[in-house]
Amino acid sequence: MLTLETEPHFETIPLYKYFPCPEGDIKRMERVKQILVEHMLYFASRRDFNDPFDCTVPSFLQLPGTFMKRYAEEFVVKNFSSKSETEQAVLIDKLFSVDALEEIRQGVQGEVDKAGIICFSQVRDDILMWAHYADKHKGLCLEFDGSSNCIFFGEAQPVEYEDYTPIPMHQDRERQMSRVILTKSRHWSYEKEYRIFSPETANKIVSFPAALLTGVIFGCMTPDKIRVSVKQWIKDGNCRVAFFEARPKLAEFGLDIVRIG
Repeated sequence: MLTLETEPHFETIPLYKYFPCPEGDIKRMERVKQILVEHMLYFASRRDFNDPFDCTVPSFLQLPGTFMKRYAEEFVVKNFSSKSETEQAVLIDKLFSVDALEEIRQGVQGEVDKAGIICFSQVRDDILMWAHYADKHKGLCLEFDGSSNCIFFGEAQPVEYEDYTPIPMHQDRERQMSRVILTKSRHWSYEKEYRIFSPETANKIVSFPAALLTGVIFGCMTPDKIRVSVKQWIKDGNCRVAFFEARPKLAEFGLDIVRIG
């Protein structure tokens, strides 16, 4: 049994995912129901994202020529060591060309486009996220246990916020994909995002352990009818969760997350 004196050997991380629950949108309501009753989550394609720059592989043509030439030389020497110096020189010239660099970029982009991605946040009280992702505060936010010792959600990785996406050219395709998927513009840093991604799983539904759904937060404007439906789905799915609601703060622009059950 874990006591107050015992130090856990893993990092405890609650992960949050916001959802709209518009009564008239059957598809979205069914997706929430599927999560709560069947314990299934949707791996989205990056094409579903609201930011067209997200998960986009940048052009290699703006990288310094010195860097790209060194990459071409090392790639050819590593993969075509049996060829003569003259043959290697021809291959280096081809790999260093504009067409070859664009072909490489498209190859990485193609793999990223086929990857399935699930997005989470470390914050549950951001008023912009409630407005953008939870139907103007009328939806809900689900809490999952993303602790490092948990299966599935423990695979979530933090997003880095930078001015552009530096591609590790000398690393394998999986690491290149990881860099693209886990890098976003600094404009989105307030989301404090985590992501789980998997190759070749875009637009697929995957199961997760029901015990790792740990909380449900209702928005400050979530209709009573939606609350009743969600609580029934939680019961149907045999989930043991804590219920909260977001309440507007009285003296500032912000939310208090209050336990209600």
